[in-house]
Amino acid sequence: MTAMQLIRAARVRLLLGRDGGSAFFATLAMRLQLVEDQTIGTMATDGKQLAFAPEFVQKLSAQELLGVLVHEVMHNALNHHVRRGVRNPELWNIACDLAINPLLQNGGFQLPACRLMPGEYPYHEFAASRSAEEYYQLLQNTGGSQLGPDPGGCGQVLDAPADRSLQREMEVEQQIALQQAIAVAQAMGGLPGGLAQLVETSNTRPVPWQDRLQQFLSQQARNDYSWLRPNRRFLAQGLYLPGLHSEELGEVILAIDTSGSINQTQLGCFLQEIESILDCFECTLIILCHDARIQSVVEWRSSDGPLQMDFPGGGGTSHLPVFEWIDEHACTPACVICFTDLETRLPKQAPNIPVLWACTSPPRYAPPFGTMIEMKTPS
Repeated sequence: MTAMQLIRAARVRLLLGRDGGSAFFATLAMRLQLVEDQTIGTMATDGKQLAFAPEFVQKLSAQELLGVLVHEVMHNALNHHVRRGVRNPELWNIACDLAINPLLQNGGFQLPACRLMPGEYPYHEFAASRSAEEYYQLLQNTGGSQLGPDPGGCGQVLDAPADRSLQREMEVEQQIALQQAIAVAQAMGGLPGGLAQLVETSNTRPVPWQDRLQQFLSQQARNDYSWLRPNRRFLAQGLYLPGLHSEELGEVILAIDTSGSINQTQLGCFLQEIESILDCFECTLIILCHDARIQSVVEWRSSDGPLQMDFPGGGGTSHLPVFEWIDEHACTPACVICFTDLETRLPKQAPNIPVLWACTSPPRYAPPFGTMIEMKTPS
């Protein structure tokens, strides 16, 4: 078998596994684009691709290849490709390996004999169960081990693209994929304790509000899988996997607070986020500009091009007319997003629709329903 076929076979083994760990890693492994690269030496991932040297793959046993594949997926699950910062890349690779290899070994995965492990030479004084950042600090304090780009022989973790907007997009995609993988694993009995704790701890870092907005919308998107419509991307690889019915967000209500307390700079931020939604999702936006009453209603589709609209208003603020308008028009949108400073009147009863409050500053009180994020727009 070719190296490409061997890796695909390893992914299928994960897919066919009957435990939560296999389901978790299979879900994340299937997202990676396989790329043959003779210069890598072993394997490497940047969150999007899984590059591999054919000679390295072919000399591994089937169990070792499965372990190395899971090792690379674990780097992405823990966001190692975006956490390095200005740290030395070689020491960072070592630190990341020391953080994840004990968990994989305890989970029953077999790694090559050259793998790095805390408690073993040359890291026999390092305790287990530390983060990559903690191991990096220890490596700096002890002088480290300059052993090349992949001293552990299990594959490298490469930096995500330097472009910050693309990096943000990748982080959001990874977090969504991670939640999906966790959900699949839970349906199969859950992740092993140490692995579950590490994944949870690693992904509780503060998330930029723009990313939280994208996450909220992605959760509302209609991404329904069906075995009747196979995923054509994987058919070429000999894998029969379910395909998506739809990747559409559908109809979304956007309530734009245009009262006197919202300035032009903040309205400009609202406009940027609306354009971002249109760029990222196939959807229809019904945009309600309002102060204490509905001032305008604009319907805009992703196919309509750049958004062009005014923001009439300037009076007091109330969100009562927004939800009254939704009831009167019998709307059943995927969700409602309210851009506001939350100095407003709110309905007493929550609607039967997901609601996101995107607030321009820390509000004096939390809304009685829905999800709230702080936009931190210029005042």
